[in-house]
Amino acid sequence: MEKKLLFSANNITKSFYGTQALKGVDLEVHEGEVVGLVGENGAGKSTLLKIIIGVQPQTSGEMTMHGKPFMPEDPMAANKAGVGMVFQEQSLIVNLSVGQNIFFGHEKDFKHLGFVNWSKVYEESKRVLEEVNCGYINPRTKVIDLNFATRQMVEIAKVVNMTKSGHDNQKCLILLDEPTSVLNEAEVQNLFTEIRKLTAKGHGVVFVSHHLDEVLEISDRIYVYKDGENAGNMDIKDATEEKLYAAMVGRETTTEYYHLAQQRKPDEEIVLETKDMGLSGVFKHCNIKLHKGEILGICGVVGSGKEEICSVVCGDLKPTSGELHVKGRRVNYSSPSQALQDGILMIPMERHAEGIVRSMTVAENIALSNAPLLSERGIVRKKKIDDQANAWIQKLRIKTTGKDAEMMSLSGGNQQKVVFARALASEADIIILNHPTRGVDVGAKEEIYALTREVVAQGKSVILLGDTMDECIGMSNRVIVMKDGLITGEFQADAGEKPSQVSIVTLMM
Repeated sequence: MEKKLLFSANNITKSFYGTQALKGVDLEVHEGEVVGLVGENGAGKSTLLKIIIGVQPQTSGEMTMHGKPFMPEDPMAANKAGVGMVFQEQSLIVNLSVGQNIFFGHEKDFKHLGFVNWSKVYEESKRVLEEVNCGYINPRTKVIDLNFATRQMVEIAKVVNMTKSGHDNQKCLILLDEPTSVLNEAEVQNLFTEIRKLTAKGHGVVFVSHHLDEVLEISDRIYVYKDGENAGNMDIKDATEEKLYAAMVGRETTTEYYHLAQQRKPDEEIVLETKDMGLSGVFKHCNIKLHKGEILGICGVVGSGKEEICSVVCGDLKPTSGELHVKGRRVNYSSPSQALQDGILMIPMERHAEGIVRSMTVAENIALSNAPLLSERGIVRKKKIDDQANAWIQKLRIKTTGKDAEMMSLSGGNQQKVVFARALASEADIIILNHPTRGVDVGAKEEIYALTREVVAQGKSVILLGDTMDECIGMSNRVIVMKDGLITGEFQADAGEKPSQVSIVTLMM
């Protein structure tokens, strides 16, 4: 029996910042169905979801919910109609507690004699968190004190709860925009369990992800968007990664994904070395050598210490024991600017918080880390900033109206490309790539992999914290494995002899 139509979007267009982001796209979601939505960065996926949730209006086109016209003025109106969303860049208010965020806008449900009963708010929040297997999160904790992955689970709990608040007999639509980008494998599977619970009750889900294997695992049908238009719509039984890739980028894959043919053998010269380095309570006895022209991958679960090691190397944190040597001399950085003077720069994991200035232009963001290289007698010339930006926009295929576009006008993946351009433009010798392809589409990932190969071919060195284990193995010359703050193994990863994921996982868990 055919499932009942829950939501439809017909011929939706959207123009802003001088760009037509959507050019007449369609989307249908039936009750009890998971619809996957894939496409390159700038394809229009997030734009459509923001229209559905009421963040911004469409330029033209119509939407329906339960067979009735649907045009929410804001997210609260969408929530009342049974539509909830987990945003790609997260929407929690960080200076409020977990419980306050879960019931934000619904405090009246806990009022008595004009006062909010916060004990009941936190008691109910604990129940909501336990329902999505997140009972370990204290609802009284401020969001700012949570890591990115835990915040994402709070977002998910908040939206799942929305489906049960005032909609007992009404089927809801849940929009998930890159919900797994900061989750580990166990958390992803936990999320998929919750999604299946929702669809079993007749709710509909739109699942957006750049991880095609995840889309194929959880979806019933898949829409493909390209350049703001529908490029395909297929049932899961007909879908493969190869078909999705071809529809997304408009071409078949012509080279190996990780460009293994371009993997070079590193030089003997050691450009960075840690000697018995430690950070109290985080990691200890860390001995790492990075060679010139090498990509060194570090694998480990959240909390293994890999992120903090990189933070020490780039000057964000100071070690409490051991030594750090760069280019043959011992160093003791107290800030990232000192590390940059020695040619060390990191592409951060949290793009919006650490990687970009949203109110500045594309050109200004690319120039942030290399102003001295663009100056003449202490004066930075705008023409040099503009010329540099135009070159990187073309090289990385950054989708933007131009160098003077504000960063906030770019899609998430294109913002990541700008961050990558800034690191390369700095002419740093040692680049730390902390999840460089997070939130980046398949086509853009392949371009970043190729560019990384070019960088090491020029003699630069890279420390890579991959977005996936497969990425870390595929790109690296050597892989170090960490668990609970200790290095538990090391693997050579030559182009023809890559270690298996199983052998690495056994040392991570």
